[in-house]
Amino acid sequence: MAKAVIFDMDGVIVDTEPGYFRCINHVLGLHGKSISKELNNKFIGVSNNRMWTSVINHFQINTTIEDCMDEMWRFREQMIEEEGLHPIDGTIELIQKLHANKVPLAVASSSPKDEIKRVVKLFEIEPYFDMLMSGEDCVESKPHPDIFLYTAKGLKKNPKECLVIEDSRNGVIAAKKAGMKAIGYCNPEFGLPSLPEADIEVNSIHKITTELCLDM
Repeated sequence: MAKAVIFDMDGVIVDTEPGYFRCINHVLGLHGKSISKELNNKFIGVSNNRMWTSVINHFQINTTIEDCMDEMWRFREQMIEEEGLHPIDGTIELIQKLHANKVPLAVASSSPKDEIKRVVKLFEIEPYFDMLMSGEDCVESKPHPDIFLYTAKGLKKNPKECLVIEDSRNGVIAAKKAGMKAIGYCNPEFGLPSLPEADIEVNSIHKITTELCLDM
């Protein structure tokens, strides 16, 4: 039975995965390259540093990780200013219901800590979380289990008592390596592949109830 629930952020709380895909291709376009959705899906859930290291090596681009990340964040800020940020349908309600049932909650995301803070403040859900954990604070990013193990320690819970809600294979694998249960959210709008390593797969956050979380 789960005694704490840990949320990934991008693609679970906030609808950013398509935006990141556009940002990556914007940067690559400056070098005459582009990335497919299939290749991009392999990087969902990993840190930006690790992703750009792999992409630069894959395309043999004459640039630096720092320059790519700076341009990506510049373009992303422009997108947010023009289009805003939007929550994944059903997630805010799920967070509120779990909090009302006194379930300890955390965010464990590969995104920078400032980005996590911005999202939870924007959606007015910051008070519901006991902990915000960033991949910046970990030696290894997903699919390594570090971020989830650190989060469990911060929540003062045994990893076996924690349930993770993830939308990426890297995130689900990391959760399972940490000894946690995992619900895999396959966002139909982004065409994400199935997440066979998850204990349960859903194609809508509305299918994740408080009872389901607590019974896992």
